[in-house]
Amino acid sequence: MKIDARVMQDKSFDPQFVVKVSYDDGKTRFMNELVSVVRRPPKVTFEYSETLKPILTKVDIQRIELEVMRVIVESLLNK
Repeated sequence: MKIDARVMQDKSFDPQFVVKVSYDDGKTRFMNELVSVVRRPPKVTFEYSETLKPILTKVDIQRIELEVMRVIVESLLNK
């Protein structure tokens, strides 16, 4: 399984982020899709494109969201 997520620095400002995600688990694969993330307490909201919604399983979404949150935290720590 391979997940690559990168915060789009020019389009992201806390609490709203745009993350470019590539994912391949052998069954589901996509490249360079944009995921919008809003960090507002008490929760984080993820918005996926219409092309991704029908192909992602609950497990795929959890894996992607963990990786996306990791790169957002790293981005915030590096500022």
